[in-house]
Amino acid sequence: MHSPTSAVVDVDVLLVSLGTTLGWRVADRLFLEQVEGAGASAAVVAVRFGLAGRLRRGYPVNDLVEMTAARRALETALRRMRPRAVAFSSTTAAMLAPRLDVPSAVRLDAPARLNRPGRRNALLHALERRALRRARLVLPWSGAAAAALPADAAEAVIVPPPIEASGRPAEQREPLAVAYVPDPKAKGLDVLVGAWTAAGVEGRLQVFGIDPAWARSHLARTGVSEPPGIEWPGMLPPEEFRAALRRARALVAAARWEDFGQAPLEALADGALLATVPSPGPFEALRLARDLEPELVAASHQPEALAEAIRAAFELPEDRLPEYRRRATALLRPYRADAVQETVARKVLPALLG
Repeated sequence: MHSPTSAVVDVDVLLVSLGTTLGWRVADRLFLEQVEGAGASAAVVAVRFGLAGRLRRGYPVNDLVEMTAARRALETALRRMRPRAVAFSSTTAAMLAPRLDVPSAVRLDAPARLNRPGRRNALLHALERRALRRARLVLPWSGAAAAALPADAAEAVIVPPPIEASGRPAEQREPLAVAYVPDPKAKGLDVLVGAWTAAGVEGRLQVFGIDPAWARSHLARTGVSEPPGIEWPGMLPPEEFRAALRRARALVAAARWEDFGQAPLEALADGALLATVPSPGPFEALRLARDLEPELVAASHQPEALAEAIRAAFELPEDRLPEYRRRATALLRPYRADAVQETVARKVLPALLG
């Protein structure tokens, strides 16, 4: 209940943002811009974990901490805001949400039943099914994520984070490969470095997104030697990573699991080749990579297989590169900001706001 003297703010869409990764924080900001670009007002409530955040050391405990904090943040926000609709960023944010008297949408890169498999996550799966049934819309980022939704989930509308070229690409590409590895285990740093060593190409490998000491510690634990020609720029602003993509010949990806794969899509947008392992999960760029140049997709997750893809990327004849980039641009058309904006304006907001 609102007190008689409290100032209640009316807003069209209230976004509940967990913001647990950089990718999610960027995607949430872009979604708010899309909502406002379609003529609706929007506000965001950021979830804070407080002392309970110390318990976030593994799944499914992480999910329990996050869903509890998201419910608390939403209840606090509803004391001062009167939204016409609520959007949850991830099913985790929606799992313990109270019943609402306004429509809701759930945005997700992958459902928990896909990226949290197994009996120990049965409670999460049940809470997710309930949240997706209650929603007016489910907004998966990819077709693969949409296909993995429970059968009784609400209507799905694919709304990916917009992917745009970041600037003018270099006239002459450097003999450079780049990688984005915020988590050395999940993103397969040992496979990546082992493959780079085995490929034996002339060039440099820049690994973004990770502290060099953490990276070297992981390599030591996995028995992988650090080769010459590898560089560790560390945690730099996204603009510097995108600038490297505009200079690089290829992005190399070795993830053991990929929920969406923002960096590989950005690489294609910036004109870099994509050499990747066939990561399981709703890895949106994998389908595009296979369509563009099958030789650049490794046959397995083994370093030797990825090494073949790296060699193929560095040996691809120069006269074939313009066609690769032209087709990549065409395949990325549904992910461009104007295409996503149209989806939000024509499908998402009419369903949520009536």
